Amino acid sequence: MGARALYIGNTLYRVHGTNQPWTVGQANSSGCIRMTNEDVIDLYDRVKIGAQIIVRH
Repeated sequence: MGARALYIGNTLYRVHGTNQPWTVGQANSSGCIRMTNEDVIDLYDRVKIGAQIIVRH
């Protein structure tokens, strides 16, 4: 896993960074949302605990 992880409620799903940035955008996880470490650090610093997450595909 990468630099930060944001847990989605009481689930095992997370929005997290990766130490393998070339895999971002590929179906290589078990349902988590992977971001570059730079992007997930920025997101982590902006969101508050309890913020609503909307995932669109």
